[in-house]
Amino acid sequence: MSRLHSIGETERTRIAADVLRLLLAIVSVVVITYELAFVHQPRLGTSVLIYAIDAAFLFDIWSRRRSTNAERDTGWADPSRIYAVAMPAYGLLLLGNLPIDLLFFIGDGELWGISLVLWVRLFRVIRVGELSSALRRLEREDWFNTAALRIVRLVILVGLVVHLLACMWYLIPYVREFPADSWPVAEAIVGASPGYSYLLSLYWVVTVSTSVGFGDIVPGNTGEYVFALVTMIVGFSLFAYVVATGAALISSLNLSRVAFLSRVDTVESYLRSRRVDRSITEDVRRYYEYLWDQHGGFQQDTLLGDLPSPLRLAVLSDLLSELLPNVPVFRHSSPALRRELMLSLEPLVTQPGGFLVSDGDAADGIYFIARGTLEVVSADGGVVHGKLSTGDYFGDLTLLLGENRSASVRSVGFSEVFRLDAEAYQRIRSTYPDLRDVLMKASQERSSTVAQLVLDGIVL
Repeated sequence: MSRLHSIGETERTRIAADVLRLLLAIVSVVVITYELAFVHQPRLGTSVLIYAIDAAFLFDIWSRRRSTNAERDTGWADPSRIYAVAMPAYGLLLLGNLPIDLLFFIGDGELWGISLVLWVRLFRVIRVGELSSALRRLEREDWFNTAALRIVRLVILVGLVVHLLACMWYLIPYVREFPADSWPVAEAIVGASPGYSYLLSLYWVVTVSTSVGFGDIVPGNTGEYVFALVTMIVGFSLFAYVVATGAALISSLNLSRVAFLSRVDTVESYLRSRRVDRSITEDVRRYYEYLWDQHGGFQQDTLLGDLPSPLRLAVLSDLLSELLPNVPVFRHSSPALRRELMLSLEPLVTQPGGFLVSDGDAADGIYFIARGTLEVVSADGGVVHGKLSTGDYFGDLTLLLGENRSASVRSVGFSEVFRLDAEAYQRIRSTYPDLRDVLMKASQERSSTVAQLVLDGIVL
């Protein structure tokens, strides 16, 4: 369990690092381009933020480089492939993260009225590539819904494009020193606060790119008309892409639930058409709701049936990790016998009030309770002899003695049980003679309820 816990912690750390890398890349790109277009001079607070992000990315680059070297040294990766592919990528990352702009703080160098420090900082826009790679890594994690992450990717893409267009819409007249026919002069925002100028620029880009175009902010010269035309083309293409891709992604967000609900509706329609009692139909509905809440609508035997035995065994071992230590039969079994038992188990779900077995039934297998509470009752259900809960099991006595059951087992709420049917039991017992000894040892560790049932002559 400690190893699994350690692997889980490693995965969480890696995911947290990717999310942090994603957020820092977005912040740095937005802040750098905003300051270039609307502030024009580096500010102390922004500079501290940028250099702190630089330090984080440089540490990340060093860590990944070190990890790559470790893979090469241990023989887990091909060195020629690592350095042929990774070195150019790391070189670009270094170019976009080294604080080269510090060299330009000396003096008052400017280009088109904007500090050279801010122009050099544009190299950090290379971090946009980190957005895509971080999202791709997150998509490979089974903790996340892939469709949801693709929607996040789409939102980020649209946001960055709109932001960059807004910056350029204001930057074009600024570098030309605000000609008299430029839009900032017409809107009387020359000298206004950077935030207000950005807001108007953002407003114009959104209205034009979505083809609303109220006409309250319009281009005033050839350069602005050309840029407005480019914005319309980009905006129209982006809007069409967002509508088409967004609709497909939203519809696939919970595709499994849609398919599951469709199946439930089909079953209910069939029951209604056959005039099945309404209470039974409601029980069927509640069963499916429980199946969705606990298992995402999937039945384990159907879902795992096509997996090869080793992989199915690995999945079952993880699914049953809490049950196995509580069931003496599994605890006393050898590894080989335990594997054979797990591969032969059949999962069952019993609804509230449903009978798992009935009085007089022939021995059909051994039942292991994984979740829920069950009552041992008389044939008519009027007398409760005792209750069974998680970790209890029954059915071995009827198999060993060859007798029919002398009581019924009824589920209190929804219960989940694994059954080892009689045929599988006989097959395993012939292959593993120690199964009988295991069952004898396990019988000595039964719960007090099960022991009392045996003393009362109730055979399940």
